[in-house]
Amino acid sequence: MLAQVEGKESRRVLKSIEPIRKAAGGVREMDVMIVNARKLARYVAGDSLTRLLEHLQIARQQNAEVLRRVLGRRRNTARENLKQYSRFIQTALAPEKHAASLHGLPARSHEGVHSAASKVVRELGEWPPFNAENIHAFRLKVKELRYILQLSADADSGLVETLGNVQRRIGDWHDWQQLEEIARELLNMERDGALLTRIGETSGRRFKQALTAANTLRGKYLTVPFAQGI
Repeated sequence: MLAQVEGKESRRVLKSIEPIRKAAGGVREMDVMIVNARKLARYVAGDSLTRLLEHLQIARQQNAEVLRRVLGRRRNTARENLKQYSRFIQTALAPEKHAASLHGLPARSHEGVHSAASKVVRELGEWPPFNAENIHAFRLKVKELRYILQLSADADSGLVETLGNVQRRIGDWHDWQQLEEIARELLNMERDGALLTRIGETSGRRFKQALTAANTLRGKYLTVPFAQGI
């Protein structure tokens, strides 16, 4: 079934929603960074944090305006494409559900899910040693695998939970890393050293937590025997 929906219908709906997704992502990133920055108020005195927050608020407003413009242009098309795609999926699934109910067998779509999951597991198992340059891309693959497994009723719940933890840990680090990059561009060590140091230390701790979660996933679930059994 997965092969049937990976054609022009999928490409059409993805093309229509991608600009909205990207614009909304920009707003979400600023929201998260603002929340993280506010957590530092108890540790840092002075105006360094005020200037950083003001910068983030302005960036958030700009991103929100971009989102409003994109929605104004693309909302109707995206909504209609999503409706059409939903009907298409329901039609594609209907024969398999009917066959399963007649013969008492799992729907063939389960085979597609397991095949897709096995492919991603192999890719994750072959991942090079983790570092700050490749761990975010690893998170995207983890996210893909988690979503695939959620399509299957017999998915390993422990694996799904572990994938979710890895996704959150790496995402948390990535948010702090982005905040650190913005802070280092906006502020300077001589005037704002206390804040920059605190952000850097927090980002470093989050990275260690992300590494621990990713290596736990690798050691428990991404070995060759497990990958072959997906």
